[in-house]
Amino acid sequence: MAHVKKSIYIHAPVEKVYALARDPNRWATFYVGLSEAEEITGHGEVGTVVKHHYLMAGMRFPVTSRVLVDSIGPTGAQWKGKIEGPLDGEQTWDYIPKNGGTEVTVSIDYTLPGAVLGRIANRLLVERIQERAMEQTLENLKILCEEGTG
Repeated sequence: MAHVKKSIYIHAPVEKVYALARDPNRWATFYVGLSEAEEITGHGEVGTVVKHHYLMAGMRFPVTSRVLVDSIGPTGAQWKGKIEGPLDGEQTWDYIPKNGGTEVTVSIDYTLPGAVLGRIANRLLVERIQERAMEQTLENLKILCEEGTG
C-alpha cells in the first residue's frame, strides 16, 4: 500500500475551506485527475456516495468514493473517505485553524492498480507522480479559497 501525506496553509477560514472541499459537486474543480461526478448520492455528509473516474498514468479508473467522517467544530474539521474500485484506499483531510487561516493536511493510503504498475513498471515513480498530483490538488484548493470563488 502506498502513502501520501501533504499539507498547505490557506488564507481563508476553516468554514470556507471545508465547505468547498467537502462538496462533491466541487471535487473535480480542484482534485487533480478526478473527473466530474457521474452520480452523487448525498451532499458530502457521512454516507454520501460519489461515482466518478480517476486518471492515473494516462489510464482512467472507475472509482466510488464513500464519506466516512464529516465533522466540523471549534477546533477544526475533518473529512474522511473510502475509495473503492481498482484504486482502493482511504483519504483523511484535516482542517485546523491557524493564524486566521486554515492548515489543511491530507493523508492518503491507496493500492496501486496492476495495470498502472505494468505500464510504468516502477512503483516509486508512480508514487512520486501521485505526490505531485496531491501537491497540485492542495494548491488548486488554496487558489479557489483565497480568490473568493469558493
